[in-house]
Amino acid sequence: MPFKNLKRDLDKFSFAQMTSNSDGKTSGSGTMGVLICAFGSMCFLLGCIDKMWFTNTIDIITQSIIFTGIGAGLLGYRKSKDNAPKEVIVDEVVPTVVAACDCCPEGCECGDCTKCSPK
Repeated sequence: MPFKNLKRDLDKFSFAQMTSNSDGKTSGSGTMGVLICAFGSMCFLLGCIDKMWFTNTIDIITQSIIFTGIGAGLLGYRKSKDNAPKEVIVDEVVPTVVAACDCCPEGCECGDCTKCSPK
């Protein structure tokens, strides 16, 4: 049966994760996107009822589609911002070479040679 694992899958669902960024912080655009989509869907349903039985216009349906599209755009923005590559700053380390000493003819890399006494 396809609904056998439904309860286990529903236990994994979390509103907090739905409105959070990938780093675990609550996302303002994610939260508002979910609320706007939910409210827009409710308005679409009410607009369909209005079209069938009351005013016979589709003004509410059209406006709710635009409103829900704004919410979906906010959710898409949150996902695109989460997947943006993070800027990594890497400092290039250049070894310094000090003048050659008696035991290190190539030069001392640490700058303070402890292997031999200074000249």
